[in-house]
Amino acid sequence: MMGRTIAGRYVIESKLGSGGMGTVYRGRHEVVGRDVAIKFLAPELAIDPTNRQRFLREARAANKINHENIIDINDFGETDDGLVYLVMEYLDGRPLSEEIARGPFAPRRAIKIAMQVAKALARAHELDVVHRDIKPDNIYLVRRGDDTDFAKILDFGLAHMKGELRLTATGTVFGTPEYMAPEQARGAPMTASGDLYALGCVLYEMLTGDLPFSGTTPDLILKHMREQAPRVSSRLPGIPPEMDAMIAKLMQKDPAKRHANAYYLLEDLRQMLDLFPPDSVRSAPPRASISASAPPGTASQVQAPITRTTSAEDSWAERVMQFRDLVPQAYPRGNAPTWLTQGIEDLAERIDTARKLRTELDRSATDAASREDHMRSARMRIGKALDELARDETRVLKQIDELAERVSEATARLEEMERPLLRAWCEVPPVPATGARATRELSEILRDAGSLAGAWIELDRSVANLRRDQDERAREHEDLRFQIAQLKGRMGTLNAEAELDLGSLRERASRLDSQVHMHLDEIVRRAEPIAHHFMEFPHLRSIVLGDAGRSGTQRMPSAAS
Repeated sequence: MMGRTIAGRYVIESKLGSGGMGTVYRGRHEVVGRDVAIKFLAPELAIDPTNRQRFLREARAANKINHENIIDINDFGETDDGLVYLVMEYLDGRPLSEEIARGPFAPRRAIKIAMQVAKALARAHELDVVHRDIKPDNIYLVRRGDDTDFAKILDFGLAHMKGELRLTATGTVFGTPEYMAPEQARGAPMTASGDLYALGCVLYEMLTGDLPFSGTTPDLILKHMREQAPRVSSRLPGIPPEMDAMIAKLMQKDPAKRHANAYYLLEDLRQMLDLFPPDSVRSAPPRASISASAPPGTASQVQAPITRTTSAEDSWAERVMQFRDLVPQAYPRGNAPTWLTQGIEDLAERIDTARKLRTELDRSATDAASREDHMRSARMRIGKALDELARDETRVLKQIDELAERVSEATARLEEMERPLLRAWCEVPPVPATGARATRELSEILRDAGSLAGAWIELDRSVANLRRDQDERAREHEDLRFQIAQLKGRMGTLNAEAELDLGSLRERASRLDSQVHMHLDEIVRRAEPIAHHFMEFPHLRSIVLGDAGRSGTQRMPSAAS
């Protein structure tokens, strides 16, 4: 794979690693001068259409969300020889699991990382995407300015998107046992709450350096389903009870008892952050280079000037010039065979055609990159607006919950007051006859009844005011949901347009790339007899072979070029 060009623009430079699903390489987008990571699905898995769909699902899920704390996937496709690939931003950093292996985190550092993951999950869940495999291996820490703990969520290959055709049978269990929510372990439909449970396990591990549960896979699954994890404070003295309670809530067996959504969790994490002073953060190891993960326009996204390597067409053009120079050396009397001179000119024409195709290919790749950046920026703007509305919705929902509790309490007190009020009312004598005089006993009865009636009226007025506030919050919530639905609709339309536009650009680039290689293969085929002919002249053989020590000319480009 080294040196191979994918889709006419991504040149593979080195291997980064491999896993069960495939292999990841470091590459370079030659047209725009950007480092990328290219992930290939293992060929033995690519045979199964379901595996291919699940692999490409990662691109659709990540692009649908487009959050700064989620890895960008810029391109995807399939090569002519059947290799399925994703092109992602290149991250210069380390997995969270590697950092955890160094020892427990200071609480403030762990909370700040968890907040970033929660922000990304909040956006994903709002857009109906559930990750289903949150774990330290799928969280990457990169440098962003002075922050060496900028988190990126990876691997949405197991993600589930609402409205998507089911790729797995009902009851099939996917995920990692150490971080698996009880309902996920049972094979029940996975919801956003399962991601929050997994994040609770990750936060637990960051704070203590240990998993909440250990054992074989069956043991782990049973413990997640039946046992309560030990309190963090039992393993890390000094952790306040509020922190214990928050993590315990995240890891509740019943999803309904966990945080209502990731935005609720974010509010709790912000409160936890205030419990620990800023100097309690343990610094991450320094890194010499910066990540290429920043959004467009930030300092770390600045690219070096493009220094594209010499193309095969340029090498062939030089070779044709050499062939022309060799003609008079081989035939000083000007009696060169017609097939030779015509063959050289035919090569020149084909090389010119290949160059034009290469120019179109580069232009198409540039247009695709520009379109990707534009779409990413638009999705980011809509996403941030969506986050703001969702945070407002969380605030309003909390107010609605608080008002409902207050109404319930006030209504209960109102019902409690009703019986003594009615009893006092019954004790009031009938209206006295004309000329009757007031008595102390009558006045005391009326006073007591009036006092109860006044208190009941005030409480009833309070209940009415609370219910009016409830109605106002409900209308506000309805309005926010409408705005959120509008934004999600715009995001969906944008994603659909992007998929069509970029799909067309990718198809065009793939077609042009195939045409360029077809022309190069034909050029190789037609150049071989010319080169062999010149090698029949002993004094020209070293030049044809490209003996740099004597001729300084280039060796004939190979078919692989």
